[in-house]
Order: sequence, then structure tokens, then C-alpha cells
Amino acid sequence: MQISLETSKGDAALALLWATVHAPGGGKPRCRRCDAERSFHRISRRRAYACDSCGAHVYPTASTPFAGSPVPLEDWLDAVVLIVDAPGKTRPNRVAEALGTGYRRAWRMTKRIETTLHAGGEDAALLHELAAAWKGQGSLDPVPDSPEDRIRRAACKIMAQRGIDATRIADIAREAGVSKASIHYYFRSKDEALLAAFRWAGDQLHATLQRLLDDDAGTVEHVRHLLELSIPRDQGTFEEYLLWLEVWGRVRRHPAFLDECVRMSQRWADAVLAVFTAGVENGTLHPVAPLPEVRERFTAIAESLALRTTLGYKSSSTAREVLARFTAEQLGIPAKELT
Repeated sequence: MQISLETSKGDAALALLWATVHAPGGGKPRCRRCDAERSFHRISRRRAYACDSCGAHVYPTASTPFAGSPVPLEDWLDAVVLIVDAPGKTRPNRVAEALGTGYRRAWRMTKRIETTLHAGGEDAALLHELAAAWKGQGSLDPVPDSPEDRIRRAACKIMAQRGIDATRIADIAREAGVSKASIHYYFRSKDEALLAAFRWAGDQLHATLQRLLDDDAGTVEHVRHLLELSIPRDQGTFEEYLLWLEVWGRVRRHPAFLDECVRMSQRWADAVLAVFTAGVENGTLHPVAPLPEVRERFTAIAESLALRTTLGYKSSSTAREVLARFTAEQLGIPAKELT
């Protein structure tokens, strides 16, 4: 979910946390006191929301890794983006520099975030989801392209072209314009480099989707955007799906790859559900089954068609046509609107 940044970063950060924790997928939050779904409004000068019916206060940061901290929530989200983008590599001094805060505070923030991510579970999943959403809003000021960013981008390109087994560290270093020692500084193995490249490609695809969904073109056009990004047609999407093949080959031996697959799949599924939900609410879509089930059907057939296209035994145009007809049938709209 995208939250407008026309208001202050603090308001936007709180709205994002509220939407993510209490109103996922754009649904109505549930008031514990009323024991029913209710509308809520923001309480000025407090990091809280109140139920429109009974007035019960809800503090979005409660029961999250940010609970009890005096640090502004927007600073926490900026730090989460930095650390999630470079797990195990982000130093407190980089966080301090990016946030304009003291080293001691940055050290405590870094430690809390890294500990949460390492522990896994719901809190870690929340941090990943918040990082993706906050990053998509352009919350951080632009920073110069770092050597690690160049390495991630280069690893994505080279490994997608050649596969991980045929890729040498020297190939990535040459493409990134850095020394081989720099590669070994950031990544202990080619598998680590592959995981970083996989994350980078997924982030680019997600950012592209969010930009496309930010316009006011309407529900049907948004569904078309989902179809376009579901089937690899250009270099960017082909590279991402080629990396998926490389990652799937390592899932059984490396749990980190499975965790990343689950995270990226869920992020895509959430975006799909948001589009479908908006279409139902405005009367454009008429799904043939409950939305979560339609979402599961769509993602399953889209993934299968994308795999066949990536492997080369189905053309992208044919796969796109099949997916369009299936999607139109599931959403109760004329196929011609999507084909």
C-alpha cells in the first residue's frame, strides 16, 4: 500500500505502519473493544488512532520492534530499508550518516533491527514488508551509487545470462567496475551474491509495479499492468525470472533462498490482492470466487506460464493471451478488455 508523502514523513510513516499491521490489503481494522470491524481516525499529536464508534485508542507501534522507542518512526523505517537492503553489511556509522543521528543511537537501532531479522518470524516479515513499501515511496534522500549496489546489479545481469555455475567472481567484478577483493568483502560466496542479485531484481520489479499502480488509470488498466509484469517480455523481467530458476535450484540446500522466495512471492501476492480488492469495491470486477482464492489461482497460473516462457517453449505473446483470458474469466469482465 502506498501512503502519500505530501504530509510529513512522520505522518506517512505512522500511516504506513497502521495500514500494514491493522488494515492489510486495504481492509477495515477490527476494534477489540467493539469486537467488530470499524473505521478509525488519526489522533493529532499522538502516535495513535481511535475507533470512530467507541473511541478506543490503538498505538500502531505497540507489539512491533519499534515499541517503546523515542526515535521517530520515520527514522526507524529509513534504517530498516538500509539494513534489509544489505543484511549483515550495514554498519552503524552508515545508518548514523544517512539519518543524521549520533553513532550510539544508530548502533542501538542497527542491533535491534538485525536481531529481529535474524530471529525470523512475524516481526522479521513485518520489517521486510515495511522496507519494501517505505523504499517504494522514495523515503530516503538519493545517495551515490555504492560499490555494493553496482555489484548487486552486475551479479544480477551476469548470473541471469550465464547461470551461477558458469559465473566467475572476476566476471562480476569486471561488470561492476570493482576489484575481486571488493566482491569478497561484501559476499563470502557466489551463493550470497546470487541471493543479493535476486533481492535486487525483485525490488526493481516491485518498484516498477508500484509506479504503474500509482496512476489513476483505473482498475482494468492496473490488471493489465499485472499481466504485463507476470510474463517476461523485456530484459529486466527475463533477468528476474532467470534468477528465479537459479534460486529454485538451491532452495533445498540453502534455507535463506526459501525464505526470500516466500517473502517475494507474498509481496507480489499482496499487490495482486490489493488491485483485485479495489476493483471489487468500485464495482469493476466481479470475481467468480472469494478474492483470496482468485488471487491464488492467478498467481499459480501466472507463475507456470512465466516459467514456460523463460525456458523458451512458450512465446511471451501466447502466454500473455492465455493469462489474459483466464484472468478475465476469474474477475468477471470481458476478455477483450485485457487482450
